[in-house]
Amino acid sequence: MKLIRFIPAFIFLIITIILLCLPGNNGFPGSWWFRKIPQFDKLVHIGMFGMLCFLFHLPAWKSSLQNGARQRWFWLVSVGSIVYGTGMEFVQRELIVNRSFEEADILADSVGALGALALSQTLFLRKTTTTA
Repeated sequence: MKLIRFIPAFIFLIITIILLCLPGNNGFPGSWWFRKIPQFDKLVHIGMFGMLCFLFHLPAWKSSLQNGARQRWFWLVSVGSIVYGTGMEFVQRELIVNRSFEEADILADSVGALGALALSQTLFLRKTTTTA
């Protein structure tokens, strides 16, 4: 896999780190979404971690990896993303002002990561033909 194909994924990773480390308050632009739509922040977590995984899955698409190696890569990225999301919950609880640890956020992160895994396995695994 070519390193240059990872640039969008690393840019998005940096964006997620910044967003997850912002101090919690209701005064940021767009915060009315969080008050108007119940559990809107969980949808944000699903989308954010789904996109993060998908962007890290993309380089495998145009690579010369065989399906088995490609599938292992998808799983490694998705599980790594879940670990990252869980770790960030601890960081938020311990180090970020007005942020807390939420198990529901970990669940939402996992749903996003596993959704990207399912999508990538559907889109990016090569079809094998069998002759009978």
